[in-house]
Amino acid sequence: MRRERHVATLFPGDHFRDWLVSVLDGRLPDRNAPAEVSLIRPASHTVCLYRFPGGPAVIAKFFAEPTGANRLYDPGKAMESEFRLLKRARQVVMVPEPLAIRRDFNCVLVTSFVSGTPLTACLRDEPTFYDRLTGVAGLLRDLHDRASSSFRKEREFSNVHDVLDQNRLPAGDREHFNRLLGDWWYSGELDRNRGCLIHRDATPANYIFSKNGVVAIDFESAWADAHPVHDLGVFCAEMKFSFFRRYGSPDTAEPYIGHFLWQYARSPDEFAYVTRCVPFYMGLGYLRIARLDLPRPARDWLLKEARLCLTRR
Repeated sequence: MRRERHVATLFPGDHFRDWLVSVLDGRLPDRNAPAEVSLIRPASHTVCLYRFPGGPAVIAKFFAEPTGANRLYDPGKAMESEFRLLKRARQVVMVPEPLAIRRDFNCVLVTSFVSGTPLTACLRDEPTFYDRLTGVAGLLRDLHDRASSSFRKEREFSNVHDVLDQNRLPAGDREHFNRLLGDWWYSGELDRNRGCLIHRDATPANYIFSKNGVVAIDFESAWADAHPVHDLGVFCAEMKFSFFRRYGSPDTAEPYIGHFLWQYARSPDEFAYVTRCVPFYMGLGYLRIARLDLPRPARDWLLKEARLCLTRR
């Protein structure tokens, strides 16, 4: 769960604060008001919330200040990529408004702040939870309907291999996963002519329910030319793990997952297609989570579930 910690107050004359005022051109009732700064954790980079009294709040993500394990990237390119993808996604779904980027402030991306309730705070809140899952399914459907020119199957499989590398598995276990991935590759089950734009970080924490509806946040990892079920599988794996950790009963997530996938699909045939592909991407979802610093029982459970999902029946 995201946490905020107040870290500073910025007054007129502070270069970054003054630049934010210019970015918010005309939106602040008092251009001389101080900015209250809060650090947001957890995040893969330094992320801060800036609040101006009586005015809008903004989020600043500093790509040149990584806080996670991944430091082998071009921060300027990453900044520009998320800015561009947010603009693209904003044409079809609700996302934070991309306001500005600037390299000389540690490659910062500034977006509007979305106030609301994350999906993680709504687990098992029936019947509201079903309604919220319907909202997320609809958002992803709208996002995915923006078709790309091609589907890059090789990149999807390369991504799974990269995540396996990050899990640092014993040689025997890694070879077993390699064989499972080979079975999927040659099955042709994931083959398709068209790809789409995906969120790619489809975790429940990244869907915020605001007064205007569901908003997707954090497009840093978004992809074009991707498989639509990628988002669905990662989301379902995150859901099951949330129920495993909070309630010790991952299977109680199944009715919610079924509802989510049914709401996404537009026909029984499409539902059948989605459910054939979703185990592959649920396997990826479990492996993504297993990279984190988790207790041994949780990591063992994730790796077991990943193997089960990737084993073709």
